[in-house]
This record gives sequence, structure tokens and C-alpha cells, in this order.
Amino acid sequence: MFVKLAENLKPPPKRIGTHYGKTRIAAGRVCRQELIGQIAIGVAHEIRNPLTVIKGYLQFLEHKPASRLPETLDIILQEVDRIEALLADFISVARNKAIVKKPENLNRILEEYYPVMAAYAASYSIAVELSLGERIPVLDLSQPEIQQLVMHLVRNGVEAMPAAGRLAVGTVREAGVVVLYIRDEGIGIPAEQLERIFDPFYTTKAGSTGLGLAIVLGIAERHQGKIEILSQVNVGTTLRILFPISRAQL
Repeated sequence: MFVKLAENLKPPPKRIGTHYGKTRIAAGRVCRQELIGQIAIGVAHEIRNPLTVIKGYLQFLEHKPASRLPETLDIILQEVDRIEALLADFISVARNKAIVKKPENLNRILEEYYPVMAAYAASYSIAVELSLGERIPVLDLSQPEIQQLVMHLVRNGVEAMPAAGRLAVGTVREAGVVVLYIRDEGIGIPAEQLERIFDPFYTTKAGSTGLGLAIVLGIAERHQGKIEILSQVNVGTTLRILFPISRAQL
């Protein structure tokens, strides 16, 4: 399985005149032992912040009136939820066990999950456009993992765009594969960042754990898939997950 990164792939006709280049990197460059070490450091760093907040508010309660209790407990619960979400991400990156897959219709999964995608994007004033391809065969998939993959990519796309943007999500059948794509109209990814974006904990965004794309890569690997990224700075990014079609379906 590989990740193909293309900061500037050959553009559609409306982008004639722009110069493009390609680069390819092997997936899984970080060995498992190094990954475990990174996760341990990341857990300590990321969880320390919410624990500090929780400790501070518990100390605050010792000296403040009971009337402030509901507000303070709400903040503490939010931080506990944040820790739970962080741990779920860490587990997703570190997991190395087989997943349960079964014949699934990728279009159906996306159609059912569309309200979740649309609601999240709407909170940023972004519209999600869903386009489902024809003749999409049944694939061996884990629906929960596909939904998790899609949500991470939707978040990345939405957070890269200004308000009133459009996020395209869809499927298309190509030679030997089914492609799940997500295309944003965001800031794009500079060349110097392209080869690092799948590294655990690598991020350029404040408040981000840098685990989202590492999780996406792991899910793609567990589905024997490939990832392509087509990006142009100040134009946008398209991320494509290529799922192999079984010989019986060809």
C-alpha cells in the first residue's frame, strides 16, 4: 500500500498554464516501535493540558461558593470528554489488529452518513455536495471505520476553508478500484508539508493533535487501499482513497 502525494497534478482545462510535479512516498515509514514511543509522548503531552484544567477547577471549588458548582462541573466534564476523544484517537493510530469487514455498499454508507457530515460543515458555514458514482460494486468494508475516515477528512477540508465554501464528497469507479474522494476549496498544502502530513502528531494547526490523517492512513491500510493527495496552494486539496475491486467484481 502506498500514499501518492501530488502537490501539483495535471489540472483540469480551467487550470491550464499551471506547472505540476509528482512525488511518491511509501506508507508506514514510521516503524512500530518508533510509533509507540511517539504515542507515549503524545499521550503525556496532550492529556496534560485537560488534566491541568480539571485540577485547577477542582482547586477553584475549594474556595468558591456552591452557586458556581454547575458551571465548574460543566467545564470539568468537557475536559473529561476531550481526554476520552484523545484516547480514542490514540487507540485508532496504535491498533494493529484485524477488523471485521463485510460486503458493503460504499454509496449507502456515505448517503446514510451525509446528515452528520452536512451538520458538521454547516457549523462552519460550509456546504457539503455529495455525488455518488454509478456501477459502484460491493466492497469488503468496516462501516464504522469508513465513517471515521470520512469524518476526519471532512473536518480537515472544512477547517481549511473560509465560510461559504463548498466541500465535495463522492465516489467514482476507475480501473480496478473504487475511489472515495473529498475535495475542498481551501488553502492547499505546501510542498514542504506534503511528505509529513501522515506522520502521527504532525500538525500545523493550533489545538490539533495531528492524528487525523494518521488515522485515515491506518484505516486505508486495513482495507488494502491507497491514498492520493492532489493539492495546489490557495486553490484546494483533493484526497482520494482507492479501494481495490475484487476480481469477481471486475
